[in-house]
Amino acid sequence: MQSTFRIVLCVCLLAVAVTMAAFTLADLRKPDPSGALMLGAWEGSVAVFDRGDTAAPLRVTDIELKSLRATDRALVEHGIPVSSGEALQALLEDLGS
Repeated sequence: MQSTFRIVLCVCLLAVAVTMAAFTLADLRKPDPSGALMLGAWEGSVAVFDRGDTAAPLRVTDIELKSLRATDRALVEHGIPVSSGEALQALLEDLGS
């Protein structure tokens, strides 16, 4: 009786492990929800880039990097993913103020 219980318990634990692995793999295959745009630095200014192509910006703003706080400047230089046009506008307004 005790060995039957152990076998059933092992089978249940294995089923849980397989289910968790399947959900983890499904999460890894999801597209990036952070959007297709990125805020970055370009020739001393804040610029908007296509996340797939950072060789040249889509738009260069008139916000100069030297006018930003050190933490904001570091974030922009590293690259900030943007999820929507509204989020981009809000971020640019925040950096420009």
